Amino acid sequence: MTRTGFALVSMLAVAMSAPEASAQGQAVAWSPGYAGACGQCDLSGRNLTGWDLTGGNYSGANFEYSFMRSIEAGNANFEQAKVTGADMRGAILTSAKLSGAILSDARLQGVRATGAEFRNATMQGISLQGALLVGANFASSDMTRARLDSADLSGANMTGSWLNDGILTGAIFNGANMTGVSLNNARVDGASFKDVRFIDADLSHLAGLETADFTGACVSLSTQLPEELTLPLCSMPTLSPALIAAQ
Repeated sequence: MTRTGFALVSMLAVAMSAPEASAQGQAVAWSPGYAGACGQCDLSGRNLTGWDLTGGNYSGANFEYSFMRSIEAGNANFEQAKVTGADMRGAILTSAKLSGAILSDARLQGVRATGAEFRNATMQGISLQGALLVGANFASSDMTRARLDSADLSGANMTGSWLNDGILTGAIFNGANMTGVSLNNARVDGASFKDVRFIDADLSHLAGLETADFTGACVSLSTQLPEELTLPLCSMPTLSPALIAAQ
């Protein structure tokens, strides 16, 4: 373990010994900050409630079933981290890096993760209700059975992601890139997909279509749609004569 990693674990030991945190899972009475490096550290089951991890490097660390409510972790690196079952409700994850992380069944309700990276992440059963995810990158992530009720994913990159059996009630995907996305059996009651290009997407068996908004959305010939939904074909981008000549 690195010196900085040892320091973090030592700080955790002190926090857990405080009277207010005598039982694991109970919030500590203070909010320490640590923005060092603790890659590959085992922090599973720890209580990090309210900690400031802004800009820290926790690549490959184990946070399984940890208590991380309201942490501040903007620009932090959690790539390849194990976060299964962790409680991160209300966390600040603006521009954080979570590519390749495992977040299955994690609780991220109300997180602020604008511009965060979730590429190739495993997020089955994750709870993201009310989350702010504008411009976040979920390319090739597995979000099967995810809860995204009232989440804002405007402009997000959902290319090749799986949202099968997900709950997207009231979610906002306006202007998102949903090329190759799979929404098979997802619930979309009250969801907004304005100006979304569903190229090569699978929208089979969507539920709640009657109240979803597909204004300005379009599809490709290979897109799979439920019988009750009709969307126009996307127009091909027009190349300028100068660009054609350059090619």
